[in-house]
Amino acid sequence: MSRFRLSPRVDLGVYYDADAPRYDVPGGNVLQIVTREVFVACYRDCESIGFECDGQPIGGVIFDGEQAHIAVLPAYRGRWATLLRPMLDWLFSLKPEIFVDVEADNALCLEFMRRNGWPIVSRRERWLTHRMTQQRLIPRERRLSV
Repeated sequence: MSRFRLSPRVDLGVYYDADAPRYDVPGGNVLQIVTREVFVACYRDCESIGFECDGQPIGGVIFDGEQAHIAVLPAYRGRWATLLRPMLDWLFSLKPEIFVDVEADNALCLEFMRRNGWPIVSRRERWLTHRMTQQRLIPRERRLSV
């Protein structure tokens, strides 16, 4: 059985590996501009918390002061749900209102946001921005895993 736990800081290299495929689109040049080195330099001073499985980093959360950015390596998507509550507790300890961008085709995450009552506050291209507050967090036993 895999053991998931939070770590004090996200491994930014693993985070980049987990998130980069979303931006690797035909005809795009995002990853040529936002290299691993640029990404690490940009986010190294941000608040973060890491996700680990059996002692290995698998992703995490970066909080840039306004928005939470979450990425998990593909092999662990849908499996890290045990970290969800402690991750949310950590986020809400930083700020009582958090904004998160969710891709419009991420049905599981969108359903999770809907069930918690976290409204969509803006839409742009393929992204929906949700406003999350701790008061709206549904009880653990009723929560949909992501």
